[in-house]
Amino acid sequence: MTQTTFHERLSLAMAGESAHAFAKRAGLSDSSFRQYLQGSMPGLDNLVLIANAAEVSLDWLALGRGEMRPVNGKAPAPMMTAGEAPHGFVNVPKIEIRPSAGAGSLDLYEESEPDIFAFREEWLRRIGVSPKFARLMVAKGDSMRETINDGDLMIVDVSIREFIDEAIYVLVYGGLVRLKRLQMLRSGLLLLKSDNPHYQTEEVPLAEQPELIIGGRVRWAGGAI
Repeated sequence: MTQTTFHERLSLAMAGESAHAFAKRAGLSDSSFRQYLQGSMPGLDNLVLIANAAEVSLDWLALGRGEMRPVNGKAPAPMMTAGEAPHGFVNVPKIEIRPSAGAGSLDLYEESEPDIFAFREEWLRRIGVSPKFARLMVAKGDSMRETINDGDLMIVDVSIREFIDEAIYVLVYGGLVRLKRLQMLRSGLLLLKSDNPHYQTEEVPLAEQPELIIGGRVRWAGGAI
């Protein structure tokens, strides 16, 4: 089974809390904590501070071993790590979306031994996704920076395969996997918008829209979307 990275586990442990608020509660500086979110590994003292603030297992946080927190732990976290899902939790596999060889289609790629996380069923429904259609993905790139950063973990609703409202979607267009906010104008023109102001909005005319394939709608990425 592929191991999660430290910053992926740290994002899970934060459970939607902002980096500033979590760092303050853990007794860490903003700058140090943001380095950890980008992949730097803290020393043992700071690992203990983070694990205590998040009420997660130190062994899980540092090494990815065991459960995120005991089933009878103090805090009813919305998620925990791989293993048999306890009562009230459902398993959510981690996947990638890739363009397929055939035109106008895509593959939901899941490894033969995928990373699987257990999330609280009630929490998944609360963020608007049916548990059987929930998939965990890792964001790549900085086009949605501030809302969703490179390396953030996302919950994607893969039952949504067409535009339904202005929201953030994982999609394939122009042979590339994109993470974009979609907006439909009255004229039928579809806009691919980035939350990072350094990226320009792309226009997809009606004639080209069959070439745009939606893989799912993002429901959560370190916080509800």
